[in-house]
Amino acid sequence: MLKQFWNLLFPQKCAVCGGAADRSLLCQNCARLHPYHEHSQLALGYKYLGLFEYDETARKILAQIKYQKNRELIPFIQKSLLQHAPKITADLLIPAPLNPLRRQERGFNQVEEFFRTYAAYYHIPLRADIVYRGRHTQKLAALSPAERVKETADIFQVWENKTIELKNKKILLADDIITTGNTLRKLAETIAQYAPAGIEIISVFRPVGRANML
Repeated sequence: MLKQFWNLLFPQKCAVCGGAADRSLLCQNCARLHPYHEHSQLALGYKYLGLFEYDETARKILAQIKYQKNRELIPFIQKSLLQHAPKITADLLIPAPLNPLRRQERGFNQVEEFFRTYAAYYHIPLRADIVYRGRHTQKLAALSPAERVKETADIFQVWENKTIELKNKKILLADDIITTGNTLRKLAETIAQYAPAGIEIISVFRPVGRANML
């Protein structure tokens, strides 16, 4: 009752546009991710799926979570994934790891949080303890495709005592956004060294109009 009264006096503002928000902290217009389901434009060498359009609204939501540390928006992404992401058969779901310094600064890995409920719903063990990011990288969004290739070379490693857990397993790799696909390709290639049964890739967002990017 007190919370309802407080909300009447001080209405919640949308984290994206500043309008009146609902319980998801987004207004009705901004609380809509546009399904995209793009899975054919990138030559990754692995089956992949980009679920939602990375439009201006999606960009602002993701920025709020990653750079403003607005964890209250995470359930909105989780719910959207459950509504639109298909069931993918896998033995392990591995989120793309953050550099330890960046994770410490942010306080969480947004990819791990986004896919937590999806993994639980489909009974896929979510394992953030198998692969680590060996060195700090620049923010990849600001780099050209060629610069991304150079920046992401040899950045992922598998913990030595975890390599056996990848053998003969179907692995689902997850990330928040797949643009050129280079980061996830590097992650997949690292895991592929340990004889998994198969590797698939899923990301929350995929920019529209990225055809033929390598």
